[in-house]
Amino acid sequence: MVVYGFEPIGFEGELVTVEVDLRRGIPSVDLVGLPDSAVKEARERIRAAIRNSGFQFPLERMLISLAPAGVRKGGASFDLAMAIAVLVASGQIPDVGFPVVALGELELSGRIRPVAGVLPAVSAGLRSGIPYFVVPRANLREARALAGSAALAIDGLSDCVRLTAALRGIGSAEEFGPRDDLENQPAGGFSQPGADQAFRETTEYGDMADIRGQFSLRRAMEISAAGAHHMLLFGPPGVGKTMAARRLAGLLPDLDDDDALVATMLHSLAGALPERSGLLRRPPFRSPHHGASAEGIVGGGRCRKPGEISLAHGGVLLLDEAAEFRADVLQSLREPLEDGHVTIARADRVVSYPSRFMLVLSCNPCPCGNLGRRGAVCLCSPDEIRRYWKRLGGPLLDRIDIRVPVKPAGPSELASGPGEASATIKQRIVAARILQGRRYEGLPFHVNGRIPASGIDKFCGLGEQAAAVFVEKAEHESFSSRACHATLRVARTIADLESAQAIESRHIDEAFALRKYGDDDVFWLIP
Repeated sequence: MVVYGFEPIGFEGELVTVEVDLRRGIPSVDLVGLPDSAVKEARERIRAAIRNSGFQFPLERMLISLAPAGVRKGGASFDLAMAIAVLVASGQIPDVGFPVVALGELELSGRIRPVAGVLPAVSAGLRSGIPYFVVPRANLREARALAGSAALAIDGLSDCVRLTAALRGIGSAEEFGPRDDLENQPAGGFSQPGADQAFRETTEYGDMADIRGQFSLRRAMEISAAGAHHMLLFGPPGVGKTMAARRLAGLLPDLDDDDALVATMLHSLAGALPERSGLLRRPPFRSPHHGASAEGIVGGGRCRKPGEISLAHGGVLLLDEAAEFRADVLQSLREPLEDGHVTIARADRVVSYPSRFMLVLSCNPCPCGNLGRRGAVCLCSPDEIRRYWKRLGGPLLDRIDIRVPVKPAGPSELASGPGEASATIKQRIVAARILQGRRYEGLPFHVNGRIPASGIDKFCGLGEQAAAVFVEKAEHESFSSRACHATLRVARTIADLESAQAIESRHIDEAFALRKYGDDDVFWLIP
């Protein structure tokens, strides 16, 4: 029986063959294949776990090889694969005759602890034709999201005898499947239908009904969610920018099967997937601190793990107080915003992760934050304000489709009662997304915000009157080609929210109104 482990290198990772050779000599364990410290320490964990599980640790000279030898191996997920390989090589459990992927960290007692990267390992195993996967019970729902009944769970190393019997068809495999306590839990924590799902979403993201007044903000959020457009919110502190951004993810429809699988794999690789979790169906919301490093945002580091932009795949990435982020961090977002993936180049390997997300930038209108605040005096000079906005950088800001000035709500607005609820707004957004899905069926993009430049003429064509309005406004605002394309994409979304077949002049007007802030001096002349 060939036993495989898994090394999470990049998005797809690589299967690792675990081989054991026993020969006469002074009892010792040699481990080869570029293991890191955590893998080397597995020798003692395996020794104790085998002995405490009722087996005998071989009193021979042992060589454990992790192949391919040129790939560095890290983490504790190889424990179970190495322990099973040792038991098979020493004849204490039978050879089932076919390959198996085994993942899990061993306690000294022999119990199995959950590990990260199970879903990518299952994906790699299925591509290689491996028929069975042995995982910790806490990772079973994750593994079965792809492998189905081919994923089997064990609680401890002592279960290996019954497991191999079941794989050979001698015993029952039912005891290695889900238990009642697992079956009663929703996969990913967000898959319950109906009112229960709405309650979970409201608890997780908050409800748009909490935003009083702010009609222009609410309208911009609806358009942004309907077409997956990037958005900038700016205004004095305390006006509700962060609160609104957190509610944006709650307006998005559930992830489709492809995006749910990709998002779950990314969270699994990063070790951010909750235990006993299946596919993540709700769009993720990520809000890193402004002191985060470039590796934390983009990904990379010693282990080349996915960063925040990949963990936000299919959902929302909020950069609150965006002007306080480091310049290199902000500018590193430009290529992922365009391409939908991030490539991390290191001396030994180049890895790539999906990173298709909605970016929301939130910042003050000026360094002191008082610009636009009633009863407050802004002491910032125009040059100081320009320098403040330059921190965002023109190339990044040019990729933001919607820019919204957020003003403080007046007492009458705050006392006006709840606004329109998220559930009602979401119905319109889902209807618009369905129209887009039908329009772009069979294409590599499914939302207006992802229409490539080559598809603008086909999908955002204008009639004679709308074209005249567009040309006039674009020339007046001195828009770049990218800005013109972004405006047309937003106009297409506005038309979809009205179920309109063609983009009309009023859609163009509203799209330009949502784009004008942030360029030249317009940002600090808030009306």
